[in-house]
Amino acid sequence: MNNTQKSLVAILICYFSWGLFPIYFKLLKSIGAYEVLAMRILCSFIFMILVVGIAKNKKTIFEEIKKIWDNKKSFLLLVLASFLITGNWLTYIIAVNTNHVLEASFGYYLNPIVTIILAVVFLKEKLTRTQTIACLFVGGSLLYLFMSLGSLPWISIMLALTFGLYSLCKKKIILSPKASLLIETAIVSPIAIIYMGYLASNNSVTFHTFGTDTLIYLLLSGVVTAVPLMLFAKGATDIPLYMLGILQYLPPTMQFFIGIFVYGEELSVQKLISFSIIWVAVAVFCYSAILSMKKQNLVSESHKK
Repeated sequence: MNNTQKSLVAILICYFSWGLFPIYFKLLKSIGAYEVLAMRILCSFIFMILVVGIAKNKKTIFEEIKKIWDNKKSFLLLVLASFLITGNWLTYIIAVNTNHVLEASFGYYLNPIVTIILAVVFLKEKLTRTQTIACLFVGGSLLYLFMSLGSLPWISIMLALTFGLYSLCKKKIILSPKASLLIETAIVSPIAIIYMGYLASNNSVTFHTFGTDTLIYLLLSGVVTAVPLMLFAKGATDIPLYMLGILQYLPPTMQFFIGIFVYGEELSVQKLISFSIIWVAVAVFCYSAILSMKKQNLVSESHKK
């Protein structure tokens, strides 16, 4: 198996894992969302300490951490990224535990196109014609939902915005996945500890009262969080960008079907129409990615000649 094939396997395992997240976090629905989040942060931090501790390149990782600490601008961006991804995790846990899996999947369909819009606004990147069309479809979908339901899908918007802004911050920081995840969880861990201490002082800690299975699922939430992220980082380097762009829609598609067929969430006519508009945007986005890849191949071939 060559590097590209190994990377493809890593990406598929990562995306498949993310697609199953609703089922996993539904197992923790008995516990409050904030308590799940605090424990998820702490378990992820402890797991990353273990991963870095046994890593062959831990010296390099510590050198990266020192460089980030010395570069105040990059460190502040990483602090912001930590809070954004924490907000994303919290929103997702609330969505799953309040039976809004469809809204969560809608948010992750929105995410790549929201990321493009943020890149245009903050990085002054230019949209291609097909990307502009995809963004217009997204705007049309949100406008339709607002007009038909009388409110915006805030869960979807929060998930797309927090992850899009998180990606934007990370784009400006050169850091390996292990070092990045270790620092990000280290930054928010004190807040998680304070919150758990507050719950303990009020005898409000509940995670240990729902049986051994629930406790094990909660303790493994760090592994479940960190491993797919590291697989993504490992796989993304050798996968063509257009393929990565298309495959990223696997998790929200899985979540969409899980919401309907596993948890019986209602797919109203309004939501179906809105999803249909988004799916058109996704098709346009994928078409744009394929065209871009073909142009790159033509340019590289012409240079070779």
